[in-house]
Amino acid sequence: MSFTSFNFFVFLAVLVVVYYVVPKKLQWVILLLASYGFYLSTGTENLAYILFTTLFTYAGAMYMQKLRDDNRAKVQAQGDDITKDQKRAMKKEVEKKVKRVQIITVVVNLGILVFVKASGFFISNLNDLFGVFHWDVSVPMVNIIAPLGLSYYTFNSIGYLLDVSHAKHDAERHLGKFALFVSFFPSIVQGPLFRYKDVGTQLAGTHAFNYDNIKFGAQLILWGVFKKLVIADRVCAISNLVFSPEFLAGEYYGSQVFFGVLAYSFQIYCDFSGGTDITRGVAQMMGIDLPVNFEQPFFATSMADFWRRWHMSLGAWMREFVFFPIMLSKPVSNLSKKARNRFGAYAGKIVPSVIAPMVVFFLIGIWHGITWQYIVNGLYNAIIISSTVALTPAYAKLAEVLRINTETFSFRLFQMLRTFGLLCISRIIVKAPSLGDAFVMIKKMFTSWDPDFIFFRDGKIFTLGVDAPQMTLLIVAIMILFVVGILRENGLKIRESLAKQHFLFRWGMVLGLLAFVLIFGVYGPGYDASAFIYGRF
Repeated sequence: MSFTSFNFFVFLAVLVVVYYVVPKKLQWVILLLASYGFYLSTGTENLAYILFTTLFTYAGAMYMQKLRDDNRAKVQAQGDDITKDQKRAMKKEVEKKVKRVQIITVVVNLGILVFVKASGFFISNLNDLFGVFHWDVSVPMVNIIAPLGLSYYTFNSIGYLLDVSHAKHDAERHLGKFALFVSFFPSIVQGPLFRYKDVGTQLAGTHAFNYDNIKFGAQLILWGVFKKLVIADRVCAISNLVFSPEFLAGEYYGSQVFFGVLAYSFQIYCDFSGGTDITRGVAQMMGIDLPVNFEQPFFATSMADFWRRWHMSLGAWMREFVFFPIMLSKPVSNLSKKARNRFGAYAGKIVPSVIAPMVVFFLIGIWHGITWQYIVNGLYNAIIISSTVALTPAYAKLAEVLRINTETFSFRLFQMLRTFGLLCISRIIVKAPSLGDAFVMIKKMFTSWDPDFIFFRDGKIFTLGVDAPQMTLLIVAIMILFVVGILRENGLKIRESLAKQHFLFRWGMVLGLLAFVLIFGVYGPGYDASAFIYGRF
């Protein structure tokens, strides 16, 4: 059931009515039934994965909680007869057991994710290796289709386990309420990721009907549908053609490559952020606030800044559970001391700041997909960001020598264009049919340009997936996207500001956007709604 289908909106309308009609203490039950109903609509074969993750994670967290509760009860039972040293020793022993449970539960959850997503990659490369040595051995391929939202509910579950093991909150004792946290249907398609302490408690709570939540949620859904149907599902015709093996087998120039990667950049942003807007809008209609996942990434001034603005919930998860643990780990601390002793204080200082991003962005790369293209792309981002951290003082010194005023708009614009150029290379690496094609496309983008194509002189630009009227429509839609982005970048809260306007203007804007979607959205008889790109990650 696609988020942009008629069936989904009927499902949502019925759900909202039932959600606010039933007694408030049953609201979480309605959400749980709706979540499993939505998940079952994607295929019953997916159910086993999410059920196992739910039950296994619940049991692991409850066991960690029981270890602590039992120890607390023992300490209280002994009263004044127990010394501080004995308390400390008992707690230390319990925490060792908790740590073992944490490791087992996290490894099992992560192991399922890796097996489902990586088994084909490893078997294929293993067979290629056998072929290199001319060994008459072949490992049969395992055809596993990753269930919807596997990465999202697995990461949420791992985050929950780590929070419980670190005693940041108690384990959820109610299995049904915990099952809702894992399976909450709006976020199951493509996130955002969230923590139990932030969202789980909301899901388990009660929510009174609030017109503003309905209104703001519906507006956010409409904005997401606009980005998905009007821009993403239209501009994909360009990127799919330019990155197709058939197109790349012929003669093409770097100008066509740039046009294709520009289209793909808008496609993936409007697809992913549009889907997240729908997710957050649906949740808000039921009084639940999900984390913001995007903050105008096209206005980023560096690759690090881009990743702070793009898929923010994944970035927050990685910072909490990967980046800081690596930064503070004993091996990295020892390496930092050695670098300080041998190369000076600055070298010792930057070692953790270089190693941690390298690991994080490598993992982000393979999180998106375990293929050589995603691995290379992860390393590409990791190298750029880590080297930027290491060379920041040198850049500052260079700007001082060249007398560059880094506070001007022109310099910020340069930074944004530079970042977008680096991002285009990243997009080509993952979108091209192969790494070899990606390298050729990147080379042509810097060495081979067709002036007639760039300046619309030969009309070839209108043969790459969209004609002139469609191109005009895309330009108008993207201009709307950028105007809203600029307003938000300058601190304006669009929906709250719109609510303060005269009702004619307010309804005119909302109905105008709705009409734009209904008239120009890519849908209709025979249309097979494109799956959200990030739904498969």
